[in-house]
Amino acid sequence: MSIEHKTGLREIGGTEQTVVDYLTGHPDFFENHTEVLAKLRVPHPSGHAVSLIERQVEVLRQQHRQLERKLVDMIEVARANDALIERIHRLALALLEGGSLAERLYSAQEELRNRFGADEVSLFLIHDRIPDLDAGPARWLQRDDPGLDQFREFLKAGKAYVGRMRAPQLEFLFGEQADRTASIALVPLGDHGKQGILAVGSHEAERFGPTLGTAFLTRIGELVAAAIQPLMPE
Repeated sequence: MSIEHKTGLREIGGTEQTVVDYLTGHPDFFENHTEVLAKLRVPHPSGHAVSLIERQVEVLRQQHRQLERKLVDMIEVARANDALIERIHRLALALLEGGSLAERLYSAQEELRNRFGADEVSLFLIHDRIPDLDAGPARWLQRDDPGLDQFREFLKAGKAYVGRMRAPQLEFLFGEQADRTASIALVPLGDHGKQGILAVGSHEAERFGPTLGTAFLTRIGELVAAAIQPLMPE
């Protein structure tokens, strides 16, 4: 009795799904009927028929290669994440070492440039008035500053943003370096940017692309915000 495709199925009076269901429900079928297993031939992409066992071995080899590639990818991602976590840890330590608001903001700027490879780093602190307090590399802005109008949606969302921005926005953030900045990461400091904005720029257009996750950027923003909160004026 043949169990080959089409004609065989008609001869045994069943359907493909019936055969599939039966074999699935009886995984020991071929163990009990080795003579059938020996006669089976399965089409191979090369065009030659091979035994079922040979085909199964080839499928297992392919699955093994796929699993190996996935494992290598996972290891590479884990290593990259470990390195990033180490840099964030160093950033936290540097922020804690600073005694004044200016020192902590300078530390943040330096760490982002040296350890995170940022080409441009701009910091903006937002307050109801312009305080008489040295903010180091940061620029004080009043909440009603007209320049902030073009970032209202970003502040309303209260989430890190990566990608590109319009020329006026880049000029506001990076001044003379705006023309060299091809992509940016914008991070709110505090709840919906209540304390300010951290802007990180890259000269590479693909550095901060839409596919880049923002989880670590959010953590960096939280660290900076927590470090400067006790030193912010009332």
